[in-house]
Amino acid sequence: MDKRFYFTTFLAALIALGIGISIGHFAIGKQQTTNSVKYERLTRQTDAQNYEKFISLVQAKNIEANLKDLTSRPHMAGLPEDLESAQVIEERWKRDGLQVTKPKYNILLSYPDNNKPNRVTLTSTDGTIIIQTEGVEKAYDPTQPKTVNPFLAYTPNGTVSSTKLFYANYGRLEDLKHLASIVGNASLQGSIIIMRYGRIFRGDKVIHAQYFGAVGAILYNDPADYAPFGTTPDQVYDQKWFMPPSGAQRGSSYTGNGDPLTPTYPSTDYMYRVEEGTISSLPRIPAQPIGYGEAQVILKYLQGSEVAAEWCGTLSNIRYRYGGVLLNKSSIEVKTYNRLERKDTYNVIGIMKGDIEPDRYVVIGNHRDAWSLGSVDPTSGTAAMLEITRVLGEMAKNGTFFVFISVQY
Repeated sequence: MDKRFYFTTFLAALIALGIGISIGHFAIGKQQTTNSVKYERLTRQTDAQNYEKFISLVQAKNIEANLKDLTSRPHMAGLPEDLESAQVIEERWKRDGLQVTKPKYNILLSYPDNNKPNRVTLTSTDGTIIIQTEGVEKAYDPTQPKTVNPFLAYTPNGTVSSTKLFYANYGRLEDLKHLASIVGNASLQGSIIIMRYGRIFRGDKVIHAQYFGAVGAILYNDPADYAPFGTTPDQVYDQKWFMPPSGAQRGSSYTGNGDPLTPTYPSTDYMYRVEEGTISSLPRIPAQPIGYGEAQVILKYLQGSEVAAEWCGTLSNIRYRYGGVLLNKSSIEVKTYNRLERKDTYNVIGIMKGDIEPDRYVVIGNHRDAWSLGSVDPTSGTAAMLEITRVLGEMAKNGTFFVFISVQY
């Protein structure tokens, strides 16, 4: 047999095989696979009624109930109330049909002393106290649990004092440079600097004051930024939502990212941790927030030339000055009782797994811990997110909501 015979036989067999496959493909009925059903379902045109269904199921009263429950007590990171709120969210999401995990992290956190409030004290030359800040805010509702004392997290504990007090506007780098150009760099050494909140992160204000030689810093909320319609009782909390005279803004002064001991890395048990003393993003000087009612008294003792118009706030009967040696050679002291402590805290992650591309994610997130009760920041977001997952979970169970890619909360 020659090669032509083998080739002809092979070609004939190949043609016969092709004809058989074609007959089988078109002649035998086929059932759709699960994947093809999913694909057709998820790629068809969006039904506007599903959106309307989602909106109709969202209940404002549920968001309100979520908010009231989650803000019924302070829940700073690392405290038992923080874990309780994590467990509440975990159980809710499990009930909504999400895949839930609750990873633990051990983080360097900062706390005030609830029994020893941080204070700023202005004293005359004969030792008479002109003003000593309360270190707590006015309580408008005695039935509410006590909130966390005002403090600047991650600033050190300690006591510093000076006969020099300077005003540095918003504490921006350009503000400190301008102040130094007016009073001289040497004058700022060993001083205390008072700055108003706004424009930049509070931690940068403290770091800038430290960089220019201050031994302590004071922050306050000027009415120009936080009570724009005046400071009379009818224009501030609890009649309006603007800052009252005793209000003090808490918050972190840490200028880095993540856990200070494991910067940019997750603070798990096995992670390497740096020494606390080597962390340049932690302030080295004591600092404290106070209410503008208290700042008003202190600013009256500033001397020096008056500031430019753009540096002026709106505190009544105050001439905003650059400062220097305090009036009548008074002295000012900042005393804080903050502490650093490694504590366990928890993240709560809920996932609605995608049907077609489960390895692609839409992430909807919100932080859970708060410096006080946290009704606006952050719990307004958490309360709404819990209602969203409730509704979408209900629609998924009823077959009216299908996830193309995964959604992570």
